Amino acid sequence: MQPTSIDELILALGQQLRSDIERIHLSDGSEAAAGAVQRLDAVAEHAPAFIALLAEPWLHAGISDRERMLLIDCARIHLYARVLDDAIDEAAPVHRQNLLRAQPLFWQAVQRIGSLVPTDIADAAVQLINETVAAVQSDDQQRNPDCWGTKNHHLLLIPLLLSGDGPAYQQCRPGLSTLIALVQAGDEWRQGEFDSALLQSRFLEFLTICLDVRELELLNSYGWQGAAERIVWNARQLLESLSR
Repeated sequence: MQPTSIDELILALGQQLRSDIERIHLSDGSEAAAGAVQRLDAVAEHAPAFIALLAEPWLHAGISDRERMLLIDCARIHLYARVLDDAIDEAAPVHRQNLLRAQPLFWQAVQRIGSLVPTDIADAAVQLINETVAAVQSDDQQRNPDCWGTKNHHLLLIPLLLSGDGPAYQQCRPGLSTLIALVQAGDEWRQGEFDSALLQSRFLEFLTICLDVRELELLNSYGWQGAAERIVWNARQLLESLSR
């Protein structure tokens, strides 16, 4: 096991994602295609640092080649989730073609994860995806901040797989889900979803739960100090944005 520079990992994940995007996206010169690649490029730009945040306890100690491969495959599944989301929500020909070309990438990632973890951990990973799908369907019917972490629970594959579904992950899972929810809330705000007074009210109620001191203390004690700090920072930024 070798010490791993977080910057090196972020760089490697970004390079992998950009390579995958080049394979997935073939522009037809349309405005839809330009928007599609912009959204995919945003994944390559921002996801690696967030993945490193979720993997923080292991990065401090150093990760094995196996763990590095798991992180790469989790990053690729996150990219696939973006492609799938765009194909469902936007449904232009370019989005459908991107989804089609992403299939080999998706199957390669899933197959390798399956080969690297025991059956019970693979089953736990499938359960995370079930949670993700159910939350997306619920949030599509009615926007609900309670769903915003869960509908991105494919990102919890990172600590689940690295920990082997261990006790630290189990105890910190609510806090990590809160972190994911607040990042999603930032996206919702930028997309204008908070123009709804009802949604703002629901989010403020959700935010009071998000800042549970016990959850933050658990994250700190188990090595997710960066995640705890990010929760507080994101909450403050969102409150300032909503109060303007």
